[in-house]
Formats: sequence, C-alpha cells, structure tokens
Amino acid sequence: MDAKQHYYDRLRSFETENVEPGGIVLLGSSHLEWFDTTRFLPGRRIVNRGIASDRLGIGNRGILHRLDISVFQCQPAFILFNNGVNDLGELWRTGEPSLNAIIDAYTRVIAKIRAGVPDVPVLIVNELPTTGRFAELNPLIRQLNPHIARTADCHGCRHMDFHREVVNEAGLLRGELTTDGLHLNDDGYALFAEQLEPYLPPT
Repeated sequence: MDAKQHYYDRLRSFETENVEPGGIVLLGSSHLEWFDTTRFLPGRRIVNRGIASDRLGIGNRGILHRLDISVFQCQPAFILFNNGVNDLGELWRTGEPSLNAIIDAYTRVIAKIRAGVPDVPVLIVNELPTTGRFAELNPLIRQLNPHIARTADCHGCRHMDFHREVVNEAGLLRGELTTDGLHLNDDGYALFAEQLEPYLPPT
C-alpha cells in the first residue's frame, strides 16, 4: 500500500460523506480503519476516520493536520482515539523522530481536539503490544504508554488500558489475537469491542 496515496484517498472519501451530527468518531490508523464496527459494535452510529499507516502529524500529513474534516466537521457526540504506533515504528526503523517529539505531537493532537470540542467525551486507547517481527517495538510502546495515560488525565479524557488486556506474560501481544504480530484479528477485535462497551455512550 502506498501510505501517502491512501492518506489522500481517504481524505477525499471523507469529503464526500454526508455525516449526521452526534456519531462516534474513530480517530486513528489501521487498528481503527479496519475495525468492522457493523459486526462488532452493531446498532451504533460510527464515523470511521481511521487511516492505515497514519501518524500523529510530525511533518505535513497526519492526524494533527486533518482534525477539521476528521473530527470537528462531524460534530461528534463521542471520540475514540488511538494513534502513535506508526510514529514509534518510524523511530524504530530510522532513529527519527525522537520519542520526545512523538510525545509532544501526541499532546498537541489531544490539546487541539479538546480546544475544538471541549464538551465532547474523548476516550484514549493506549498502544497495543506487538509480537513476531514487530516485537522490537515493545520497549518503545512501554515508554509511550505512561505518557498517554498522563495526557488523557491532563486533558480531561478517559483512558482505556487495552495493552493490559492483550499482553502475555512475556510482554508480547497474545498470538491468538493477531494476524501478523501488529494488527488484530477477529478475536482481537471482538475483545476490543467488549472492552469498549462500558466507555461508550448508551445506545
């Protein structure tokens, strides 16, 4: 997949959608874009603003640069946010951006969401562990997750520790929940939906 092309293709598709106010916006990357909410969250009005391979916004693409079309124009009643692992992946592969730059970008995204829709509930889901060929990401994920929890607390957001639910005793993503060591399979998404339910607004 050409990540840049996919990003702009998704933005164009967002522009053509007729979104009714009051939905649940999913904001993030592949974990949320590929979440089959019709199957796993039936009966809920979901506005899926996930873009596979998307990052926080260091540079000229990413969530920080698309909040108007992805969130504010949707007039959501609830926002579910999960992002950051692709920035960590870039750090792992190339040595850049720094962890501090990623933390700063994460904080700016949440602050901008809060400023734009101060009365809308926001649920922040932390980063999942990984396994297999992605296992070396885990030390970075374990460093970022405490900052995610603090950012949620500082900005009046709720925080869901999904990492705790899917990690095994070796500190890796449980193998029965993943397709490739990074992404969830159907069993993983079923557990994700189960864990989300107590946080979501009543149907």
